[in-house]
Amino acid sequence: MTSTITAVDVAVRAIHLVAGGTLEELREVVAPGAVNREAVAEPPDTRGTGPEAFFATGEWLRRAFSDLSFTIDDTVAEGDLTVVGCRMSGRQTGPFVVHRSDGAVERAFAPTGRRFEVRQAHFQRVREGRVTEHWAVRDDQGMGLQLGWIPPSPMFLLRSAIATRRARRGHPA
Repeated sequence: MTSTITAVDVAVRAIHLVAGGTLEELREVVAPGAVNREAVAEPPDTRGTGPEAFFATGEWLRRAFSDLSFTIDDTVAEGDLTVVGCRMSGRQTGPFVVHRSDGAVERAFAPTGRRFEVRQAHFQRVREGRVTEHWAVRDDQGMGLQLGWIPPSPMFLLRSAIATRRARRGHPA
């Protein structure tokens, strides 16, 4: 069984590696069958299991947000469950593409060049020194407000419609 300190260290490292680590590094802290419950609105390659899916989530986030980082504020662990309270920040320099449950592109939010910082709580099960499950509570509305998605200007709506069309054609840039 993983000690509380080790479980927290693994959970925090996994979060940082999704933001900017390598697949090899993720293999050290994410179990082969690990599930990311948040992948439902992400690209199809994020919906698998294990480090490859977690790495795909990081790539998806980095395509939209440069300078992506997580600042850890609080951690709690009980048994195999860890909770990491943090702030995610970055700058939107690429389209943020949201997918439907069937994997098709739902919509794309055109890049605004703006910075954001939002609070999140990441819940992770850590067993035998690796993450086996992840889910989160995020402030998506706060992110949308900071990035200028809400309320949308007519120009932003037009730019997002173009970004959505490009993403559906497989050309997200």
